[in-house]
Amino acid sequence: MRLCVITRSNGVTHRALAHVRPIPAGRAAGRCRTRGGRKSLGLGLGALILLWPFTAAHAETRQIDPRNPPHGRFSDEWAEIYLAGGKVGYTHSTMTRAGNEIHSATTMKMRMGRLDSPVEIVISERAAETVDGRPVRFETAQELGAMKTSMKGTFQDGRMTVVSSQFGMEQKRSFDFPEAAHLKSWGMFRESLVRGFSPGTQYTLKVYEPAFGIESAVETQTTVADWEDFELRGSTGRGIRTTVVMESPIGSLTTTAWVNEHGIPLKAKVPVPGFGDLVIVAADQESALSDFVPPEIFMSTVVPANRPIDAASARRITYKITPKSPDIQIGDLPATGMQSVRPGKNGAVEVVVARQRRSAAKPAGAKSSASEHREYLDGNLMINVADPALIELAQKAAGGEKEPVALADRLRRFVTDYVETKSLNVGFATASEVCRTKEGDCSEHSVLLAALGRINGLPSRVVVGLVYLPSLGGRSDVFGYHMWTEFLIDGRWLDYDAALRESDCSPTRIAFATSSLKDDGLADLSLPLMKTIGAIDIEVLEIEDGPAGSGP
Repeated sequence: MRLCVITRSNGVTHRALAHVRPIPAGRAAGRCRTRGGRKSLGLGLGALILLWPFTAAHAETRQIDPRNPPHGRFSDEWAEIYLAGGKVGYTHSTMTRAGNEIHSATTMKMRMGRLDSPVEIVISERAAETVDGRPVRFETAQELGAMKTSMKGTFQDGRMTVVSSQFGMEQKRSFDFPEAAHLKSWGMFRESLVRGFSPGTQYTLKVYEPAFGIESAVETQTTVADWEDFELRGSTGRGIRTTVVMESPIGSLTTTAWVNEHGIPLKAKVPVPGFGDLVIVAADQESALSDFVPPEIFMSTVVPANRPIDAASARRITYKITPKSPDIQIGDLPATGMQSVRPGKNGAVEVVVARQRRSAAKPAGAKSSASEHREYLDGNLMINVADPALIELAQKAAGGEKEPVALADRLRRFVTDYVETKSLNVGFATASEVCRTKEGDCSEHSVLLAALGRINGLPSRVVVGLVYLPSLGGRSDVFGYHMWTEFLIDGRWLDYDAALRESDCSPTRIAFATSSLKDDGLADLSLPLMKTIGAIDIEVLEIEDGPAGSGP
Protein backbone atom coordinates (compact mmCIF):
# COMPACT_ATOMS: atom_id res chain seq x y z
CA MET A 1 0.00 0.00 0.00
CA ARG A 2 1.43 3.40 -0.91
CA LEU A 3 0.93 6.98 0.07
CA CYS A 4 0.08 9.34 -2.76
CA VAL A 5 -0.22 12.99 -1.75
CA ILE A 6 -0.10 16.58 -2.91
CA THR A 7 1.23 18.91 -0.22
CA ARG A 8 2.42 22.49 -0.12
CA SER A 9 4.65 24.01 2.55
CA ASN A 10 6.48 27.33 2.46
CA GLY A 11 5.84 27.76 -1.22
CA VAL A 12 7.18 24.33 -2.16
CA THR A 13 4.77 21.94 -3.84
CA HIS A 14 5.15 18.19 -3.43
CA ARG A 15 3.24 16.48 -6.22
CA ALA A 16 1.94 12.99 -5.62
CA LEU A 17 -0.57 12.34 -8.38
CA ALA A 18 -0.21 9.32 -10.59
CA HIS A 19 1.01 10.00 -14.12
CA VAL A 20 2.46 13.41 -13.31
CA ARG A 21 4.59 14.71 -16.18
CA PRO A 22 8.10 16.13 -15.65
CA ILE A 23 8.06 19.55 -14.03
CA PRO A 24 10.54 22.41 -14.18
CA ALA A 25 13.59 22.36 -11.98
CA GLY A 26 13.12 24.19 -8.74
CA ARG A 27 9.76 22.63 -8.01
CA ALA A 28 9.40 19.43 -6.05
CA ALA A 29 7.77 16.34 -7.46
CA GLY A 30 7.52 14.24 -4.34
CA ARG A 31 5.74 11.03 -3.57
CA CYS A 32 5.61 8.94 -0.51
CA ARG A 33 3.69 5.86 0.37
CA THR A 34 2.84 3.42 3.06
CA ARG A 35 4.68 0.46 1.68
CA GLY A 36 7.20 -0.92 4.11
CA GLY A 37 10.47 -1.44 2.35
CA ARG A 38 10.82 -4.14 -0.23
CA LYS A 39 7.28 -5.41 0.34
CA SER A 40 4.08 -3.46 0.28
CA LEU A 41 1.59 -3.72 3.09
CA GLY A 42 -0.60 -5.59 0.63
CA LEU A 43 2.05 -8.24 0.06
CA GLY A 44 2.73 -8.38 3.77
CA LEU A 45 -0.93 -9.16 4.42
CA GLY A 46 -0.79 -11.74 1.67
CA ALA A 47 2.09 -13.41 3.43
CA LEU A 48 0.09 -13.53 6.65
CA ILE A 49 -2.91 -15.08 4.93
CA LEU A 50 -0.84 -17.72 3.22
CA LEU A 51 0.55 -18.84 6.56
CA TRP A 52 -2.63 -19.70 8.35
CA PRO A 53 -4.19 -23.20 8.46
CA PHE A 54 -6.56 -22.72 5.52
CA THR A 55 -3.53 -22.79 3.26
CA ALA A 56 -2.45 -26.08 4.72
CA ALA A 57 -4.85 -28.77 3.55
CA HIS A 58 -8.55 -28.06 3.33
CA ALA A 59 -10.17 -31.42 3.23
CA GLU A 60 -13.67 -32.71 2.83
CA THR A 61 -15.62 -33.19 6.02
CA ARG A 62 -14.60 -36.85 6.12
CA GLN A 63 -11.51 -37.79 8.07
CA ILE A 64 -8.23 -38.21 6.17
CA ASP A 65 -5.62 -40.81 6.98
CA PRO A 66 -2.44 -38.68 7.23
CA ARG A 67 -0.25 -41.70 6.44
CA ASN A 68 -2.25 -42.80 3.40
CA PRO A 69 -4.46 -40.02 1.98
CA PRO A 70 -6.76 -40.96 -0.94
CA HIS A 71 -5.51 -40.80 -4.52
CA GLY A 72 -6.71 -37.99 -6.75
CA ARG A 73 -8.05 -34.67 -5.49
CA PHE A 74 -9.15 -35.00 -1.89
CA SER A 75 -9.44 -31.31 -1.02
CA ASP A 76 -11.12 -28.37 -2.81
CA GLU A 77 -11.87 -25.54 -0.44
CA TRP A 78 -12.86 -21.86 -0.61
CA ALA A 79 -12.72 -19.13 2.03
CA GLU A 80 -13.57 -15.43 2.35
CA ILE A 81 -11.17 -12.82 3.72
CA TYR A 82 -12.35 -9.90 5.87
CA LEU A 83 -10.42 -6.86 7.09
CA ALA A 84 -11.44 -3.54 8.66
CA GLY A 85 -15.07 -4.58 8.74
CA GLY A 86 -15.39 -5.50 5.07
CA LYS A 87 -14.75 -8.36 2.68
CA VAL A 88 -11.43 -7.84 0.92
CA GLY A 89 -10.88 -11.12 -0.90
CA TYR A 90 -10.95 -14.89 -1.05
CA THR A 91 -8.73 -17.96 -1.13
CA HIS A 92 -9.09 -21.20 -3.07
CA SER A 93 -7.03 -24.25 -2.12
CA THR A 94 -6.81 -27.74 -3.52
CA MET A 95 -4.83 -30.85 -2.61
CA THR A 96 -4.25 -33.84 -4.84
CA ARG A 97 -2.39 -37.12 -4.42
CA ALA A 98 -0.40 -38.26 -7.45
CA GLY A 99 1.46 -41.47 -6.70
CA ASN A 100 3.75 -40.82 -3.74
CA GLU A 101 3.41 -37.04 -3.95
CA ILE A 102 0.86 -34.59 -2.58
CA HIS A 103 0.36 -31.55 -4.82
CA SER A 104 -1.03 -28.46 -3.07
CA ALA A 105 -2.27 -25.28 -4.76
CA THR A 106 -3.53 -22.05 -3.20
CA THR A 107 -4.67 -18.83 -4.86
CA MET A 108 -5.42 -15.69 -2.87
CA LYS A 109 -6.95 -12.53 -4.29
CA MET A 110 -7.51 -9.30 -2.38
CA ARG A 111 -8.77 -5.80 -3.16
CA MET A 112 -8.43 -2.91 -0.72
CA GLY A 113 -9.48 0.73 -0.91
CA ARG A 114 -6.63 3.23 -1.15
CA LEU A 115 -8.02 6.74 -1.58
CA ASP A 116 -8.79 6.98 -5.31
CA SER A 117 -6.44 4.13 -6.32
CA PRO A 118 -7.62 0.73 -4.99
CA VAL A 119 -4.93 -1.94 -4.84
CA GLU A 120 -5.37 -5.51 -6.05
CA ILE A 121 -3.11 -8.33 -4.91
CA VAL A 122 -3.01 -11.85 -6.37
CA ILE A 123 -0.76 -14.49 -4.82
CA SER A 124 -0.57 -18.12 -5.92
CA GLU A 125 1.41 -21.00 -4.46
CA ARG A 126 2.13 -24.53 -5.61
CA ALA A 127 3.94 -27.24 -3.66
CA ALA A 128 4.86 -30.90 -4.05
CA GLU A 129 5.64 -33.07 -1.02
CA THR A 130 5.96 -36.76 -0.38
CA VAL A 131 3.10 -38.57 1.33
CA ASP A 132 5.17 -38.70 4.52
CA GLY A 133 5.56 -34.88 4.47
CA ARG A 134 9.02 -34.30 3.00
CA PRO A 135 9.29 -31.26 0.68
CA VAL A 136 10.07 -31.81 -3.00
CA ARG A 137 9.53 -28.42 -4.65
CA PHE A 138 7.49 -25.23 -4.43
CA GLU A 139 6.75 -22.13 -6.47
CA THR A 140 5.07 -18.83 -5.71
CA ALA A 141 3.90 -15.93 -7.86
CA GLN A 142 2.70 -12.50 -6.79
CA GLU A 143 1.01 -9.69 -8.68
CA LEU A 144 0.55 -6.20 -7.28
CA GLY A 145 -0.58 -3.76 -9.95
CA ALA A 146 1.97 -3.93 -12.75
CA MET A 147 4.49 -5.86 -10.64
CA LYS A 148 4.92 -9.59 -11.12
CA THR A 149 7.45 -11.67 -9.20
CA SER A 150 7.99 -15.40 -8.84
CA MET A 151 10.07 -17.84 -6.85
CA LYS A 152 10.82 -21.53 -7.28
CA GLY A 153 12.49 -23.90 -4.85
CA THR A 154 13.70 -27.50 -5.01
CA PHE A 155 14.90 -29.81 -2.22
CA GLN A 156 17.47 -32.59 -2.58
CA ASP A 157 20.05 -34.28 -0.32
CA GLY A 158 19.58 -31.82 2.55
CA ARG A 159 19.97 -28.79 0.29
CA MET A 160 17.45 -26.26 -0.95
CA THR A 161 17.90 -24.27 -4.18
CA VAL A 162 15.79 -21.13 -4.65
CA VAL A 163 15.46 -19.19 -7.91
CA SER A 164 13.80 -15.75 -7.67
CA SER A 165 12.81 -13.83 -10.78
CA GLN A 166 11.35 -10.46 -11.67
CA PHE A 167 11.28 -8.61 -14.98
CA GLY A 168 13.40 -11.28 -16.61
CA MET A 169 16.10 -11.07 -13.93
CA GLU A 170 16.94 -14.21 -11.95
CA GLN A 171 18.85 -14.90 -8.77
CA LYS A 172 19.80 -18.45 -7.77
CA ARG A 173 20.89 -19.46 -4.27
CA SER A 174 21.38 -22.69 -2.33
CA PHE A 175 21.10 -23.36 1.41
CA ASP A 176 21.18 -26.23 3.86
CA PHE A 177 17.68 -27.40 4.75
CA PRO A 178 16.81 -29.00 8.12
CA GLU A 179 15.83 -32.64 7.72
CA ALA A 180 12.80 -32.34 10.00
CA ALA A 181 11.41 -29.12 8.48
CA HIS A 182 8.09 -29.01 6.62
CA LEU A 183 6.38 -26.84 4.08
CA LYS A 184 3.30 -25.05 5.38
CA SER A 185 0.95 -26.99 3.09
CA TRP A 186 0.64 -30.80 3.33
CA GLY A 187 3.60 -31.32 5.66
CA MET A 188 2.32 -28.96 8.36
CA PHE A 189 -1.28 -30.15 8.02
CA ARG A 190 -0.23 -33.81 8.11
CA GLU A 191 1.60 -33.21 11.38
CA SER A 192 -1.52 -31.68 12.91
CA LEU A 193 -3.54 -34.77 11.94
CA VAL A 194 -0.91 -37.15 13.32
CA ARG A 195 -0.71 -35.31 16.64
CA GLY A 196 -4.47 -34.88 16.97
CA PHE A 197 -6.73 -32.23 18.47
CA SER A 198 -7.15 -33.31 22.07
CA PRO A 199 -7.32 -30.31 24.44
CA GLY A 200 -3.88 -29.55 25.90
CA THR A 201 -1.93 -30.91 22.93
CA GLN A 202 1.22 -28.87 22.28
CA TYR A 203 4.05 -29.30 19.80
CA THR A 204 6.75 -27.37 17.94
CA LEU A 205 7.57 -27.66 14.23
CA LYS A 206 10.13 -26.20 11.85
CA VAL A 207 8.24 -24.73 8.89
CA TYR A 208 9.68 -23.22 5.73
CA GLU A 209 7.92 -20.06 4.53
CA PRO A 210 9.96 -17.87 2.13
CA ALA A 211 7.95 -14.82 3.13
CA PHE A 212 9.72 -14.97 6.49
CA GLY A 213 13.22 -15.65 5.31
CA ILE A 214 14.48 -17.51 2.29
CA GLU A 215 17.50 -19.07 3.93
CA SER A 216 15.96 -21.20 6.68
CA ALA A 217 12.85 -22.62 8.30
CA VAL A 218 11.15 -20.86 11.22
CA GLU A 219 9.74 -22.30 14.42
CA THR A 220 6.00 -22.70 14.96
CA GLN A 221 4.39 -23.58 18.27
CA THR A 222 0.89 -25.09 18.20
CA THR A 223 -1.45 -25.28 21.19
CA VAL A 224 -4.82 -27.05 21.11
CA ALA A 225 -7.54 -25.79 23.49
CA ASP A 226 -11.11 -27.03 23.95
CA TRP A 227 -14.36 -26.73 22.00
CA GLU A 228 -15.89 -23.26 22.09
CA ASP A 229 -18.47 -21.11 20.30
CA PHE A 230 -17.41 -18.41 17.88
CA GLU A 231 -19.15 -15.83 15.70
CA LEU A 232 -19.69 -16.93 12.12
CA ARG A 233 -21.40 -14.50 9.69
CA GLY A 234 -23.82 -13.19 12.28
CA SER A 235 -24.56 -16.61 13.74
CA THR A 236 -22.71 -18.92 16.10
CA GLY A 237 -20.31 -21.67 15.12
CA ARG A 238 -18.52 -24.21 17.26
CA GLY A 239 -15.03 -25.62 16.92
CA ILE A 240 -11.80 -26.58 18.63
CA ARG A 241 -9.67 -23.53 19.30
CA THR A 242 -6.05 -23.86 18.14
CA THR A 243 -3.27 -21.29 18.34
CA VAL A 244 -0.19 -21.26 16.12
CA VAL A 245 2.66 -18.91 16.99
CA MET A 246 5.36 -18.47 14.37
CA GLU A 247 8.70 -17.19 15.64
CA SER A 248 11.06 -15.70 13.08
CA PRO A 249 14.09 -13.37 13.09
CA ILE A 250 11.78 -10.48 12.17
CA GLY A 251 9.21 -11.08 14.90
CA SER A 252 6.35 -13.39 15.85
CA LEU A 253 2.90 -13.92 14.38
CA THR A 254 -0.05 -15.54 16.13
CA THR A 255 -2.92 -17.22 14.29
CA THR A 256 -6.03 -18.38 16.12
CA ALA A 257 -8.23 -20.92 14.33
CA TRP A 258 -11.34 -22.93 15.11
CA VAL A 259 -11.34 -26.39 13.50
CA ASN A 260 -13.74 -29.31 13.39
CA GLU A 261 -13.03 -32.75 14.82
CA HIS A 262 -11.01 -33.63 11.70
CA GLY A 263 -8.80 -30.52 11.98
CA ILE A 264 -10.47 -28.69 9.08
CA PRO A 265 -10.44 -24.90 9.72
CA LEU A 266 -13.81 -23.20 10.01
CA LYS A 267 -12.58 -19.73 10.91
CA ALA A 268 -9.23 -18.09 11.64
CA LYS A 269 -7.99 -14.65 12.60
CA VAL A 270 -4.65 -12.89 12.54
CA PRO A 271 -4.20 -9.55 14.36
CA VAL A 272 -3.13 -6.78 11.97
CA PRO A 273 -2.05 -3.63 13.84
CA GLY A 274 -4.06 -0.61 12.83
CA PHE A 275 -6.79 -2.63 11.12
CA GLY A 276 -8.04 -5.06 13.77
CA ASP A 277 -8.22 -8.74 12.93
CA LEU A 278 -7.81 -10.21 9.49
CA VAL A 279 -10.51 -12.89 9.47
CA ILE A 280 -10.79 -15.87 7.12
CA VAL A 281 -14.02 -17.87 7.02
CA ALA A 282 -14.77 -21.12 5.19
CA ALA A 283 -17.27 -20.61 2.36
CA ASP A 284 -18.66 -22.19 -0.78
CA GLN A 285 -17.36 -21.10 -4.18
CA GLU A 286 -20.32 -18.86 -5.01
CA SER A 287 -20.05 -16.93 -1.75
CA ALA A 288 -16.27 -16.61 -1.97
CA LEU A 289 -16.44 -15.17 -5.49
CA SER A 290 -19.44 -12.92 -4.93
CA ASP A 291 -19.00 -9.20 -5.52
CA PHE A 292 -17.76 -7.08 -2.67
CA VAL A 293 -16.80 -3.49 -2.00
CA PRO A 294 -13.38 -3.31 -0.32
CA PRO A 295 -13.20 -0.95 2.67
CA GLU A 296 -11.07 2.18 2.57
CA ILE A 297 -8.17 1.32 4.86
CA PHE A 298 -5.55 3.77 3.66
CA MET A 299 -5.96 6.63 6.11
CA SER A 300 -5.62 4.35 9.12
CA THR A 301 -1.95 3.92 8.21
CA VAL A 302 -1.00 7.54 8.86
CA VAL A 303 0.18 8.78 12.25
CA PRO A 304 -0.91 12.24 13.50
CA ALA A 305 1.74 14.80 14.41
CA ASN A 306 1.12 16.99 17.45
CA ARG A 307 2.37 20.16 15.74
CA PRO A 308 3.22 21.47 12.28
CA ILE A 309 6.82 21.30 11.01
CA ASP A 310 8.54 23.67 8.61
CA ALA A 311 10.56 21.11 6.68
CA ALA A 312 12.59 23.74 4.80
CA SER A 313 14.01 25.40 7.90
CA ALA A 314 14.18 22.49 10.38
CA ARG A 315 17.79 21.52 11.20
CA ARG A 316 17.26 19.06 14.07
CA ILE A 317 14.06 17.49 15.44
CA THR A 318 13.56 15.41 18.57
CA TYR A 319 10.65 12.95 18.46
CA LYS A 320 9.07 10.75 21.09
CA ILE A 321 7.47 7.53 19.85
CA THR A 322 5.13 5.87 22.34
CA PRO A 323 3.24 2.59 21.98
CA LYS A 324 -0.49 2.92 22.57
CA SER A 325 -0.55 -0.35 24.50
CA PRO A 326 1.90 -2.13 26.81
CA ASP A 327 1.57 -5.12 24.47
CA ILE A 328 3.12 -3.17 21.59
CA GLN A 329 6.88 -3.18 21.18
CA ILE A 330 8.34 -0.54 18.90
CA GLY A 331 11.45 -2.60 18.30
CA ASP A 332 15.00 -1.54 17.64
CA LEU A 333 15.03 1.52 15.40
CA PRO A 334 18.29 1.86 13.48
CA ALA A 335 20.96 4.45 14.15
CA THR A 336 21.76 6.10 10.81
CA GLY A 337 23.78 9.07 9.65
CA MET A 338 20.82 11.32 10.41
CA GLN A 339 19.23 9.46 13.30
CA SER A 340 20.15 8.57 16.85
CA VAL A 341 17.87 6.63 19.19
CA ARG A 342 17.65 6.44 22.97
CA PRO A 343 15.20 4.44 25.11
CA GLY A 344 12.52 6.23 27.07
CA LYS A 345 10.09 5.19 29.78
CA ASN A 346 7.23 2.70 29.44
CA GLY A 347 8.43 1.32 26.13
CA ALA A 348 8.79 4.71 24.45
CA VAL A 349 11.84 5.81 22.48
CA GLU A 350 13.26 9.23 21.71
CA VAL A 351 14.62 9.79 18.24
CA VAL A 352 16.84 12.71 17.25
CA VAL A 353 17.08 13.39 13.51
CA ALA A 354 19.47 16.04 12.16
CA ARG A 355 20.52 17.31 8.76
CA GLN A 356 23.94 16.12 7.65
CA ARG A 357 26.83 18.27 6.55
CA ARG A 358 28.12 17.52 3.08
CA SER A 359 31.79 18.06 2.28
CA ALA A 360 34.07 16.85 -0.49
CA ALA A 361 35.36 13.32 -0.04
CA LYS A 362 37.82 10.95 -1.64
CA PRO A 363 36.83 9.47 -5.01
CA ALA A 364 34.34 6.61 -4.81
CA GLY A 365 36.00 3.21 -4.68
CA ALA A 366 38.85 3.98 -2.27
CA LYS A 367 36.95 2.61 0.72
CA SER A 368 34.15 0.95 -1.15
CA SER A 369 35.98 -2.34 -1.66
CA ALA A 370 36.14 -3.17 2.05
CA SER A 371 34.68 -6.63 2.64
CA GLU A 372 32.17 -5.37 5.20
CA HIS A 373 30.63 -3.17 2.52
CA ARG A 374 30.42 -5.76 -0.23
CA GLU A 375 26.70 -6.45 0.15
CA TYR A 376 26.08 -2.73 -0.45
CA LEU A 377 28.00 -2.88 -3.74
CA ASP A 378 27.05 -6.36 -4.96
CA GLY A 379 24.13 -7.03 -7.24
CA ASN A 380 20.93 -8.84 -6.27
CA LEU A 381 17.50 -9.51 -7.73
CA MET A 382 16.37 -5.93 -7.12
CA ILE A 383 19.64 -4.27 -8.13
CA ASN A 384 21.29 -6.05 -11.06
CA VAL A 385 24.59 -4.19 -11.34
CA ALA A 386 25.52 -6.31 -14.39
CA ASP A 387 22.51 -5.13 -16.43
CA PRO A 388 23.96 -3.37 -19.52
CA ALA A 389 21.04 -0.93 -19.65
CA LEU A 390 21.59 0.06 -16.01
CA ILE A 391 25.33 0.42 -16.54
CA GLU A 392 24.74 2.73 -19.50
CA LEU A 393 22.21 4.76 -17.50
CA ALA A 394 24.59 5.01 -14.53
CA GLN A 395 27.36 6.35 -16.73
CA LYS A 396 25.03 8.90 -18.28
CA ALA A 397 23.75 9.98 -14.86
CA ALA A 398 27.26 10.40 -13.44
CA GLY A 399 28.45 12.51 -16.34
CA GLY A 400 32.07 11.83 -15.45
CA GLU A 401 31.75 13.12 -11.86
CA LYS A 402 34.08 11.31 -9.42
CA GLU A 403 33.87 13.26 -6.16
CA PRO A 404 31.39 11.18 -4.09
CA VAL A 405 29.21 13.95 -2.57
CA ALA A 406 28.84 15.75 -5.88
CA LEU A 407 28.27 12.39 -7.60
CA ALA A 408 25.54 11.40 -5.14
CA ASP A 409 23.77 14.73 -5.64
CA ARG A 410 24.04 14.41 -9.40
CA LEU A 411 22.59 10.89 -9.33
CA ARG A 412 19.74 11.98 -7.05
CA ARG A 413 18.79 14.85 -9.36
CA PHE A 414 18.96 12.56 -12.37
CA VAL A 415 16.63 9.94 -10.85
CA THR A 416 14.13 12.57 -9.68
CA ASP A 417 13.64 13.74 -13.25
CA TYR A 418 14.19 10.36 -14.94
CA VAL A 419 11.15 8.69 -13.31
CA GLU A 420 8.59 10.49 -15.44
CA THR A 421 5.39 8.66 -14.55
CA LYS A 422 4.62 8.87 -10.85
CA SER A 423 2.36 5.82 -10.87
CA LEU A 424 0.57 3.84 -8.20
CA ASN A 425 0.31 0.89 -10.57
CA VAL A 426 3.81 -0.38 -9.81
CA GLY A 427 4.22 -2.84 -6.97
CA PHE A 428 7.91 -2.89 -6.14
CA ALA A 429 9.92 -2.83 -9.33
CA THR A 430 13.55 -3.78 -9.82
CA ALA A 431 16.05 -1.12 -10.80
CA SER A 432 16.23 -2.75 -14.24
CA GLU A 433 12.50 -2.37 -14.68
CA VAL A 434 12.48 1.28 -13.59
CA CYS A 435 15.39 1.92 -15.93
CA ARG A 436 13.21 0.81 -18.84
CA THR A 437 9.73 2.00 -17.80
CA LYS A 438 10.61 5.30 -16.07
CA GLU A 439 7.62 4.64 -13.83
CA GLY A 440 7.04 4.25 -10.11
CA ASP A 441 6.80 5.93 -6.74
CA CYS A 442 9.18 6.37 -3.82
CA SER A 443 10.40 2.76 -3.78
CA GLU A 444 11.18 2.83 -7.49
CA HIS A 445 13.03 6.14 -7.05
CA SER A 446 15.05 4.78 -4.14
CA VAL A 447 15.93 1.44 -5.75
CA LEU A 448 17.03 3.03 -9.02
CA LEU A 449 19.13 5.60 -7.15
CA ALA A 450 20.75 2.84 -5.09
CA ALA A 451 21.58 0.93 -8.28
CA LEU A 452 23.13 3.90 -10.05
CA GLY A 453 25.23 4.58 -6.96
CA ARG A 454 26.55 1.01 -6.75
CA ILE A 455 27.51 0.92 -10.41
CA ASN A 456 29.44 4.16 -9.85
CA GLY A 457 31.24 2.75 -6.78
CA LEU A 458 29.02 4.21 -4.03
CA PRO A 459 27.84 1.58 -1.48
CA SER A 460 24.08 2.00 -1.12
CA ARG A 461 21.09 0.84 0.87
CA VAL A 462 17.42 1.79 1.15
CA VAL A 463 15.64 3.14 4.21
CA VAL A 464 11.98 2.66 5.13
CA GLY A 465 10.20 4.73 7.71
CA LEU A 466 7.90 7.69 8.22
CA VAL A 467 7.93 11.16 6.67
CA TYR A 468 6.02 14.25 7.78
CA LEU A 469 3.23 15.54 5.50
CA PRO A 470 1.57 18.94 5.99
CA SER A 471 -1.72 17.56 4.64
CA LEU A 472 -3.21 14.32 3.36
CA GLY A 473 -6.74 13.18 2.61
CA GLY A 474 -8.32 16.16 4.34
CA ARG A 475 -6.12 15.81 7.44
CA SER A 476 -3.30 18.11 8.47
CA ASP A 477 0.10 17.33 10.00
CA VAL A 478 0.51 13.57 9.68
CA PHE A 479 3.32 11.05 9.15
CA GLY A 480 3.09 8.58 6.27
CA TYR A 481 5.26 5.62 5.35
CA HIS A 482 8.06 6.29 2.89
CA MET A 483 11.29 4.98 1.36
CA TRP A 484 14.56 6.70 0.43
CA THR A 485 18.26 5.98 -0.24
CA GLU A 486 21.57 6.19 1.64
CA PHE A 487 25.13 6.22 0.25
CA LEU A 488 28.21 5.32 2.28
CA ILE A 489 30.67 8.19 1.78
CA ASP A 490 33.88 8.54 3.78
CA GLY A 491 32.56 6.14 6.41
CA ARG A 492 29.21 7.93 6.86
CA TRP A 493 25.79 6.97 5.57
CA LEU A 494 24.35 10.06 3.86
CA ASP A 495 20.63 10.28 3.05
CA TYR A 496 19.23 11.14 -0.39
CA ASP A 497 15.54 11.24 -1.36
CA ALA A 498 14.91 11.20 -5.11
CA ALA A 499 11.11 11.07 -4.70
CA LEU A 500 11.02 14.26 -2.60
CA ARG A 501 13.85 16.01 -4.51
CA GLU A 502 16.12 16.19 -1.48
CA SER A 503 19.89 15.78 -1.42
CA ASP A 504 20.12 17.71 1.84
CA CYS A 505 17.37 15.62 3.48
CA SER A 506 15.17 17.37 6.01
CA PRO A 507 14.88 15.86 9.51
CA THR A 508 11.14 15.33 8.99
CA ARG A 509 11.65 11.57 8.62
CA ILE A 510 12.10 8.67 11.04
CA ALA A 511 13.91 5.52 9.88
CA PHE A 512 12.45 2.17 10.93
CA ALA A 513 14.67 -0.19 8.95
CA THR A 514 17.49 -0.26 6.39
CA SER A 515 18.28 -2.89 3.78
CA SER A 516 20.80 -3.71 1.07
CA LEU A 517 17.91 -5.55 -0.65
CA LYS A 518 19.99 -8.71 -0.65
CA ASP A 519 17.17 -10.80 0.83
CA ASP A 520 13.90 -11.63 -0.90
CA GLY A 521 11.66 -12.59 2.05
CA LEU A 522 8.19 -11.04 1.68
CA ALA A 523 8.13 -9.74 5.21
CA ASP A 524 11.75 -8.72 5.83
CA LEU A 525 10.97 -5.01 5.95
CA SER A 526 7.18 -4.82 6.01
CA LEU A 527 6.57 -6.43 9.39
CA PRO A 528 8.47 -3.86 11.50
CA LEU A 529 6.32 -1.16 9.90
CA MET A 530 3.06 -3.12 9.95
CA LYS A 531 3.38 -3.57 13.68
CA THR A 532 3.32 0.21 14.15
CA ILE A 533 0.21 0.95 12.09
CA GLY A 534 -2.37 2.45 14.41
CA ALA A 535 -0.29 1.34 17.38
CA ILE A 536 2.01 4.30 18.08
CA ASP A 537 1.83 7.99 18.91
CA ILE A 538 4.48 10.44 17.70
CA GLU A 539 5.18 13.63 19.62
CA VAL A 540 7.44 16.33 18.23
CA LEU A 541 9.35 17.40 21.33
CA GLU A 542 11.74 19.99 19.92
CA ILE A 543 12.54 21.64 16.60
CA GLU A 544 15.81 23.47 15.99
CA ASP A 545 15.90 25.64 12.91
CA GLY A 546 18.90 26.51 10.78
CA PRO A 547 20.00 26.96 7.17
CA ALA A 548 20.25 24.04 4.76
CA GLY A 549 23.37 21.97 5.21
CA SER A 550 23.84 23.09 8.82
CA GLY A 551 23.59 19.64 10.35
CA PRO A 552 26.28 17.99 12.48
